[in-house]
This record gives sequence, structure tokens and C-alpha cells, in this order.
Amino acid sequence: MNRPAWPITGRRFRLLHASDLDSLPLCTTCKEVEKLVKDRAWADAGDDEWGFCGVGVYVSGEPMAYVLVTPALYVPRRHPLARGANADAAALLAVYVEGAHPQLGLGKQAVQRLAAKLVDQRNINAIDAASSERGTCQRPSRGWLAANGFRPLDDGVRHRLDLRGTRVWLPSAHEVVRQVADIVRPVTPPTPAGRSEPGLSATHRELVSTR
Repeated sequence: MNRPAWPITGRRFRLLHASDLDSLPLCTTCKEVEKLVKDRAWADAGDDEWGFCGVGVYVSGEPMAYVLVTPALYVPRRHPLARGANADAAALLAVYVEGAHPQLGLGKQAVQRLAAKLVDQRNINAIDAASSERGTCQRPSRGWLAANGFRPLDDGVRHRLDLRGTRVWLPSAHEVVRQVADIVRPVTPPTPAGRSEPGLSATHRELVSTR
């Protein structure tokens, strides 16, 4: 799809469910995502396993980008990840970015939100994706995957985003506590007049003590 471009403001991220698939925009240059939407057993599996099957980026209520994901055992047979899917990884089935806004990093943000939702899922250590040279919805380009933290596996087709590495995107519990402590920390009361401070010169201490 190629809608007229307009400024991106107020973007929102939404978890996607099988019931949302019919409302998503589809690519006009390939039919692969359309096939995924029609055969949604993979989406039901994602809902059952994690409570979602993708992440969408919405602007003014309209989906501008999204990523679709499923447990490895439920990758559709037509998908390039169907062969050799890794059980410890979530399978990235498609990445869509509105044609008018490819430069705004919406796809990257959707992947980051997806990683943040999957990072604490039991038995899920990574996100796997299939690559291609030029890039399609089902098989993003190798350059795009590399720019988003994916690394190629042995076969050169599959790429993997290690979720253990994505924890740097999220503040640790210690960091949250520290930030809160900084906010609520009481202001240090002023030093009483006449008390010596190590940083004051002898002349300055004398002036303070005589006031």
C-alpha cells in the first residue's frame, strides 16, 4: 500500500491477536501475508502460548507497521522458516511497514516491542527470521535484519535475535529503584553558619564564623 505521507505523531503500540488480522493492511507487491491472514492456526497458537501473535504500530488509530510471530512448532508449511525451526525461538513470520514511512524506524520499533514482550517468556531464548537479499514481508533483507540485531545462522537463510542481548533495552529492577530513589530523595539541609567545611578556604571560614 502507498498512502500519502503525513507526519508521524502519537504513535501507539498494540499487541495483535488472531481477531486483529483482518484489519491489517497487506502488501501490494507480494501475497504472502495475505495467505498468512487466511490460514491463522499459527495466530491462534501465539494467542494460546503468549497471549498475542504480533505487535502493531498505530498512528491516529491506523496500523502503520506490524510484525507477526508464532511458536516454532506452528510455522505454516509454506513459510521459509518451516524447515529447521528452532523450538527455543519465536518465529518471525512477517514484517510490514507502510510504504510512505519506511524511513521512520517503525519496523525496528515493532521488533523491539516484540522482543520486550517475549524476553520473559519461558523457554523462548530468541526470535528467528528468514532473510533474503532484497527483502520481502516474509523474508526481510539481510541488511535490515543485521541493523536490528539479528545474526545469521549456519545456513545463511535463518537469522536470530538473541533475547538475552535485548535485556539492555529494558531498565533493570536495580535501575528502576535507583531512579525512584533519586526522585524522592530529601533535599540535604543547609550547613549551619559557622560550621567548617573541608572545601572552604581559611578566609571564607573566618568570614562565615563572624556573621
